[in-house]
Amino acid sequence: MRAPAPDLPRLRRLLAELDALGAPPAPGVTGFTWQGQEHDQHVVFGMMIHGDEVGSLPAGLDLARALRSGARRFGGRVSLIVGNPEAGLVDRRFLQADLNRVFLDLPPEHPAFGTHEHRRAAALAPVLDAADLFLDLHQTIEPTSSPFAIFPWTPLSEAWVRALQPAPAWVTRPPDSGFSPGTRCADEAVRDRGKPGITVELSQKGFSEEAEALALRIMHRALDLVDGMALRGAQLADAAGPLPACYHAAHAIPFDRDTLALRPGLRNFQAVRAGEALGAPGSPPVPCPLDGLLLFPKYPPRGPDGRYEGPLPAELVRILQPLPGPPADLYGGRPQS
Repeated sequence: MRAPAPDLPRLRRLLAELDALGAPPAPGVTGFTWQGQEHDQHVVFGMMIHGDEVGSLPAGLDLARALRSGARRFGGRVSLIVGNPEAGLVDRRFLQADLNRVFLDLPPEHPAFGTHEHRRAAALAPVLDAADLFLDLHQTIEPTSSPFAIFPWTPLSEAWVRALQPAPAWVTRPPDSGFSPGTRCADEAVRDRGKPGITVELSQKGFSEEAEALALRIMHRALDLVDGMALRGAQLADAAGPLPACYHAAHAIPFDRDTLALRPGLRNFQAVRAGEALGAPGSPPVPCPLDGLLLFPKYPPRGPDGRYEGPLPAELVRILQPLPGPPADLYGGRPQS
């Protein structure tokens, strides 16, 4: 099922209301910053790093209003960043380059060098560089059967997952494994400084009560935990709950031919069986290589002639499987990047 048509008037209104509150996090960055006077911990919430993933914005505005009015207290600094509002206002994931891949220095010959998104990443960098905790709130392109967290395992990240309980599932990987070679996501930029960077996929992209409620719960829970540690000497372990169900990407089907196409209607966390036909009628066969769950099925746009528009993604879909043991046992001996 494709995402519903975007409510662009509502998006414009929410962005205008956020802007009217003042206190942007940094020059050239849309968002809001609140500074408490009790400790120096800085929590950053990312929204709309992909422009059409608007579902966390109502929660962010709600939090900003609560902080401004005094209905919500927080002793440190809170920054809400809206990553790519320009793309969102035209219902695009990005304008020229994927913002969530260009948080790094690029050589002038790189295709993304000097793009709108490369400039925006540079503007956001000072906020991320100052973050003690970064929570990046995303949404999936296709529907998802479950919200899920997605970032590498480290002892610190596991402690935050147990305390925060951001989603019932966690797609994780070894600490020295990047999401996409040769790129750097916003959460990776924070983790590279040794600080926790957590990404949560709330729902399918678009406004929804589900996405707003989960985003707001995560935001308030994070602030409560940070205040508890900074003001009362609490430990993350004091709030530890169970690990969510942990998965890893066991296989990725490459998008290595422009004749490939997935059958319509595939969704994230959909169960599939080895040998199951994933290809669309009339496309080359795409047999599922193993039992598991689907992650990030791709349906790139096509032009009137039926050909894909723009460069193809590297992967057609990933296949998840449950981790065969606790991530600490599997990854604890790996180096941490």
